[in-house]
Amino acid sequence: TADPDAETSRRGMSDDPYRRHRFDVDIGDDRPSLGFTEVRGLSVCVQARPAEEPGSDDAAKVDWLDWRGPFGAVPSPSRRRTASPALTLRRGITDDRRLWDWLRDWVAGRVERRDVRVFLLDAAGERARGWRCRDATPARWTGPELAADRPAAATETLELAHEGIDAITGGE
Repeated sequence: TADPDAETSRRGMSDDPYRRHRFDVDIGDDRPSLGFTEVRGLSVCVQARPAEEPGSDDAAKVDWLDWRGPFGAVPSPSRRRTASPALTLRRGITDDRRLWDWLRDWVAGRVERRDVRVFLLDAAGERARGWRCRDATPARWTGPELAADRPAAATETLELAHEGIDAITGGE
C-alpha cells in the first residue's frame, strides 16, 4: 500500500509552483539579475492612527499627520502608516562588483535610488510573483568572515533602506 504521508507530500509539491524557492533579484541597474542565496526583509507593518483621547492636544494630531516613516513614507488620508525593515541580500563573493560600487557611489554622494525587485521563479524558471522595494539605497555592506580553519564560502551582505514594498507580477 502507498504511504499516505508520501502521497500528501507529493500532491502538495505538485500544487506549489514555487516549491524549490528559487528566486532572482534585479537591483535596478539595467543589467542582468544577480543571484543571491538569501533575501530577508520582505515585510510590511501597518499601524492605524491611535484613537484620540479626550483632551488630547492639537500638537499630537499634527505630529501624526506630518509623520514621515523611517524611509520617508507619507501617511495616506486613511491615517495609516507603514514601515518595512531593510531588505537584506546575501550571496557568495564573486568578481561582480555592482553591489560594492553602488555602496561606494552612495557614500561618495552620487545618489542613485533604485527600485529593487525580488521574484519567485516558477517550475519553468520564469518570473512568477514578486515584490518591488521602491527607491532603495545601500545602508550597510558586510563582507566575508575569513578564517583559514573553516571551509565556509566567502559571502557578502548588502542591506538596503527603501520607501516601501509593492507586490508585482513577473512581467513588471
